[in-house]
Amino acid sequence: MSVGQTIDKPHEMRPTAMAKAFRNQQESGGFDEIPFAERFSMLVDDEWDSRRVNKRIRPLKAARFSAPEANVAGIRYDGDRGLDKSQILELSNCCWVKAKRSIVITGASGAGKTWIACALGVAACSSFYSVRYARLPEMIDELVAERDEEWLTAKKKHIKCDVLIIDDWLLEAARAKGAREILEIVESRQRQRSSILCSQFALSAWHPKFGEGAIADAVIDR
Repeated sequence: MSVGQTIDKPHEMRPTAMAKAFRNQQESGGFDEIPFAERFSMLVDDEWDSRRVNKRIRPLKAARFSAPEANVAGIRYDGDRGLDKSQILELSNCCWVKAKRSIVITGASGAGKTWIACALGVAACSSFYSVRYARLPEMIDELVAERDEEWLTAKKKHIKCDVLIIDDWLLEAARAKGAREILEIVESRQRQRSSILCSQFALSAWHPKFGEGAIADAVIDR
């Protein structure tokens, strides 16, 4: 088998990083003195590293973060923000995702809630968890639409991801259909997957946003 065939066949089998590394070895020279096992180990390492990088990139793209550049290292801890650095660093380890716990971030508009949520979401992606970012008003508009296959696919994406970030939580009062869809999402994820809710309102102000009925009781209970 020729060198060209040796390079082409891995491309067809999709370990392209290994093929590139082998080509570099052939073109660079100086590798003939290295034992075969060591050279092969180097090729495998290149393929492994490439796939790990791609495995991180895919969930980052799929999450559709509003602030994809957010990262835990970039969070500011100014005195007036009331943030506990040790707590943020602990959350960045994603133990809360493994434990299927959720996070509520509250504060005034412009306080940086979205950035913090996206930073924790990016950390979850880096730990190979699936994440989905959505603004609640847009999510409700999507879920109260006609129930076709596209609607079902969208709903499954909100339910099945490891971490669901819902921004602008209850920015406006939820109408009947929207409130029911929120309940279904929350119910389906309860104790199964993690969520991050970003709201301008404290938990005590959520109940009236659902209309004071049984749905409000059910959502807040969960």
